[in-house]
Amino acid sequence: MKKWFPILASLAVIAALVGIGAFAWFSDVETSNDNSFTAGSLDLVLDGNNGTNVVKWTVGPMKPGNQPKGTFKLENKGTLTGYLDLENITVTSAENEIIEPEANAGDVTDTIGELQDVLNLRLFYDADCDGWIGTGETVFFNDKVGTIAASYDQNIPISAGGYTCITGIYDWWSTPDDNKAMTDAFELDITFELGQTTGQ
Repeated sequence: MKKWFPILASLAVIAALVGIGAFAWFSDVETSNDNSFTAGSLDLVLDGNNGTNVVKWTVGPMKPGNQPKGTFKLENKGTLTGYLDLENITVTSAENEIIEPEANAGDVTDTIGELQDVLNLRLFYDADCDGWIGTGETVFFNDKVGTIAASYDQNIPISAGGYTCITGIYDWWSTPDDNKAMTDAFELDITFELGQTTGQ
């Protein structure tokens, strides 16, 4: 019997191990597959044009009493809400020539014209895009063209697929310096920027 004892003991251990393998411990499995990441976008479209310069005003010959206006439609064709600002605003003025009525009015400059000093500009957030200042629409510039700032952080939100409008109304009301502005000209350049956050 002593001979068989080690063999029986070994068989008992083997049987115990086989028994352990036949019964599973508690378990549970969950998965997290196919995780994906896609960048959103901001895509500003001005008056239906994307990547093309938009000339809003070509006005002349102007005279006191004129009131040209124009509305910029700004669309967000991207997938994220963006915030609209006006940047890189510049006014380039030209005297062109000093004709006799200008000289008689005291115009002695030879490079910078006076049209920017007699023509008023109102720029405003035009919520209904109708071209006129309505209730609740904010005028953010109302002064002579020559005094316009280089930028305006308006932070106007434009949702993905949405749009807003900015309108400019020029007013040439009669001033004592009107004759000095004869033959003068200026160009106004504006960059519209759609940023991811306010204050960009």
